[in-house]
Amino acid sequence: MIRCLMFVALSVLGTLSFATLGYAVDLEELKKEVSDGKAILLDVREEVEWKKAHLSQAELVPLSSIATDKHAKSAIEKYAKDPDVKIYTYCRSGRRSVLAADMFKRVDAKVTAITKSYQDLIDAGFKETKDTDPKFDPPIDTN
Repeated sequence: MIRCLMFVALSVLGTLSFATLGYAVDLEELKKEVSDGKAILLDVREEVEWKKAHLSQAELVPLSSIATDKHAKSAIEKYAKDPDVKIYTYCRSGRRSVLAADMFKRVDAKVTAITKSYQDLIDAGFKETKDTDPKFDPPIDTN
């Protein structure tokens, strides 16, 4: 029984690691695409995180707002109008961006998850906007 569980766990981990390889994004190329209007960045973190800091050229689409196919389809419609524009999701660590991209793919939207961290995006030269609502005091620690 334990061997069976270990095999299943290793299989899942192996599948996840191979899936992550498919999401590799060149941040320099992405920065150019966004600047040229050929790509859109969707921040799938929650509003409390967005208000503390976000990429200046991003749009907020919290993961919690796309929990159903109906909501995902509604949220992605305005971004998916131009089939030539690439859509990317990002979050703090990359995990939620993968979940969001998968939700959008369920409603036939072509979305790529950025599995790099938010800090990696900042380090690559993406501009950051901080404290968009100075009176906002989040009830939870977002770090």
